[in-house]
Amino acid sequence: MLKVREAMASSGNNPMDGDVHVDEFVLGGRDERKIGRSYDGKKKKAVTAVQLTGEGKVERMYTMKIDDFSAQSLQYIFINHISRNAKVTTDKWRG
Repeated sequence: MLKVREAMASSGNNPMDGDVHVDEFVLGGRDERKIGRSYDGKKKKAVTAVQLTGEGKVERMYTMKIDDFSAQSLQYIFINHISRNAKVTTDKWRG
């Protein structure tokens, strides 16, 4: 498993450009007595960026674990994996 992770690691030399979609989400099972996003629950928070081809198919994707949904936490996917020239589409969440 370690060899697979090392082989799949990004060099960071080729940031995503073109049409890139970014969204944040939670992973985990259903929390009893909690509806929607729960900031204090056991669910894991993540953000993903997907670069699409001209035909709208997935070309590349990056996902990062985040501590919360603040702008400070969300900025690292932009800094580390997305070019400044990319056309980024989001759900307008501002953190």
